[in-house]
Amino acid sequence: MSKLKYVLSTFIFALPGLTLAQEEASQQSFFEQYQIELVLGLAVVVAFVAIIAMFTLLVALKVVLKLKRAEMGIVEEEKELIPVKEGEEGVGFWRRFWNRINDSVPVAKEHEVATDHEYDGIRELDNRLPPWWLYGFYVSIIFAVVYLINYEVLGTGPTQDEEFQAEMMQAKEDVQTYLASLDNLIDESNVTLLTETVDLDAGRAIYEQNCSVCHAADGGGGVGPNFTDKYWLHGGDMTAIFSTIKYGVPSKGMIAWEAQLSPKKMQQVASYIYMMEGQTSANPKEPQGDLFERAHEADVSPDADVYLEEADPAPETNPDYVDDEADLEEGECC
Repeated sequence: MSKLKYVLSTFIFALPGLTLAQEEASQQSFFEQYQIELVLGLAVVVAFVAIIAMFTLLVALKVVLKLKRAEMGIVEEEKELIPVKEGEEGVGFWRRFWNRINDSVPVAKEHEVATDHEYDGIRELDNRLPPWWLYGFYVSIIFAVVYLINYEVLGTGPTQDEEFQAEMMQAKEDVQTYLASLDNLIDESNVTLLTETVDLDAGRAIYEQNCSVCHAADGGGGVGPNFTDKYWLHGGDMTAIFSTIKYGVPSKGMIAWEAQLSPKKMQQVASYIYMMEGQTSANPKEPQGDLFERAHEADVSPDADVYLEEADPAPETNPDYVDDEADLEEGECC
């Protein structure tokens, strides 16, 4: 029994060491973050397995020795794993085990620990603290010392505030990752007008790189139609603009951009084009298509003027401007 207690106590006392050396999960992989814990845990497991193997070997040697003694005619009295104490005659193994971990006094000897305090026919006993409670108390003391050294002396473990900040940063990254995953779900059935500065800046950059060659930098039109008037060939709301960009109009030289731009980028450039209506163009092209009155003029961001005023108003100064429709091959117009 003493060997079993020693094995269990060693295993329990080794567990607090698994809390050493933690670092932010956002900066390191799992194995790098818990490197020391994994090594200590593996060492504990190996030590535990080694102890079990040694215990098994001792039991096997004991059995062999018992057989040898039997062959020699030496008869030994069988010993219980948990010896029977006085007053425990006839008590089963598990009851004796319960008595040991609780250090209970057998009923036959309770008179030895009885006190003078009695109430309603029940007398109080002066038993010792049970071993399971004492072992737990000792473990808590050792854990407290290890915790204090780890977090307050060596500083190898993160404080509660550091853990909170790390978790908040991880939460923000998770939110950004989730929002980024939603970008690919944008289509003509759920596209909305973007008015944030970052989105309009991105839309303007995409427009200047891909669309200004056909529609002019200020949206006045060229090979493609004018975006600054209220006449639209395929509709002037966000759904129509997004669909035109996504699927194109091959018959008129407008290519489909869904293979080159992500849904988010198509939404950004569509929002920037949406903002162009009502702006002044240096050389506006004649109206094309049908008059399209928007139902929600208030949706247009007042920041739109800032983006369009910065665009080059003079077509001749725009290096991407093309004055001759014949210079463009079919399929290049955006």
